Amino acid sequence: MDFFDKTTKVVREIGNVTKEQTELANLRIQKAAVEKKLESQYAEIGKRYVAYIADSFRTAPFDVSDILDVINPDLEKVAEIAEQIAQKDQQVRQHSLEKDRKKALDQFESEKRKLDKARDLDVISFDEYEEKLAKAQRKFDNFETLKKIQMQYEMDIITKEEYEDKVRNVLQ
Repeated sequence: MDFFDKTTKVVREIGNVTKEQTELANLRIQKAAVEKKLESQYAEIGKRYVAYIADSFRTAPFDVSDILDVINPDLEKVAEIAEQIAQKDQQVRQHSLEKDRKKALDQFESEKRKLDKARDLDVISFDEYEEKLAKAQRKFDNFETLKKIQMQYEMDIITKEEYEDKVRNVLQ
């Protein structure tokens, strides 16, 4: 793959991620706008309740059904947007995982080509070739486990030493 093809591929991937992230940000903005609109209705319910309690001699029941009728569509809209956000979040995570898996496969294939060339040129022995190729294959085969270990380290759940130990154990 030449430089132009690689550049085009990277730009296309960035465009896809940016589009998904933009859609996600827009959904969050929509949700915040609806929630902001609901705040005034909640405040009105609070005011009515305070007035109801203050007038302890009032015999009429506390009634905010008119406000509830107004806010129900907004509450449904918030729930719908929250579901869309959850779905879009899942799509973004899945896309990121697929991209990382593809990157791991590309790294494995690159390592294999390098090892093949070294073996063909008699730079490494067949045993060294097999050992290094097996290690590269284990790294690719355990991609998801290694990704989780990396995330634990990045989230400060484990120390650098624990990270290195876990990675070493997986690759052995």
